[in-house]
Amino acid sequence: MKPATRIHYGQRMEPVLRWLASHPHSDPDLYHLADLACMSAYHFHRIYRAMMGETLNATVQRMRMHLAAAALAGTQEDLAEVALRAGYESGAAFNRAFSGVFGLPPGRYRATRSRPFDPEVSNMYPITIETFPGVVLAALPHQGSYQEIGPVFTRAFMLAASRGLMHSDTSGFGVYFNDPEQVPTEQLRSLAGVSVAPDADLGEQLERFDIPAGRYAVLNYVGPYNEMGKAYAWMFSEWLPDSGLTPGHFPMFEHYVNDPRITPPAQLQTRIYLSVE
Repeated sequence: MKPATRIHYGQRMEPVLRWLASHPHSDPDLYHLADLACMSAYHFHRIYRAMMGETLNATVQRMRMHLAAAALAGTQEDLAEVALRAGYESGAAFNRAFSGVFGLPPGRYRATRSRPFDPEVSNMYPITIETFPGVVLAALPHQGSYQEIGPVFTRAFMLAASRGLMHSDTSGFGVYFNDPEQVPTEQLRSLAGVSVAPDADLGEQLERFDIPAGRYAVLNYVGPYNEMGKAYAWMFSEWLPDSGLTPGHFPMFEHYVNDPRITPPAQLQTRIYLSVE
């Protein structure tokens, strides 16, 4: 696909991704999405798959399953309501689909994930002190729950790809400016970013954000994104007080090592960075 054509299609997909992000529990209508993209419904699915690297249904299911897992781990909402919001009227069908993604049925997932953090029984996480070389991001801002930033990453990657900024060493980074335990959810600020060359032309929609070089404590986490809260709690309540270090003057950020479109949640690798002095 020619660069100009890719940029053109990327601009057309932008309102589609915005709609999906704001209506994660609505069933997408082909003709409505095609209208948003200003393209023929006959060809919409092919172009979407070419631009996004996955089908529309795969995008929607991934978003819904992530939100369902967050609801199971963080609320006491009835399982039937969680299933219905994820698009499953049958509890059995939801159990099969959820188990296929997370390796556990919803009830057992809730039982094992919803326990409060207890430093006496929590596992240690591997942490190393590293010199980070710095990175330039092509980023999009997000305000609100960190659990709902996933669609913003989808848009950021799509816009970067449409401008030819994606390479074999491109990675996703999330920057999280606030502590969700202290700041109201609706005021939480974050960025979804894609690593790019320092001289990259970002166009009008992506914004540049620089993560500076420096000394960082790096926690290597493996597992679903929505379960990282316990790793953060352990890092600050157990590791940091014993480390002899103090936090630096830069927000927390995460480096996503593998691709959530093709990696089971239990195998997702995330490097959590804390600036230290």
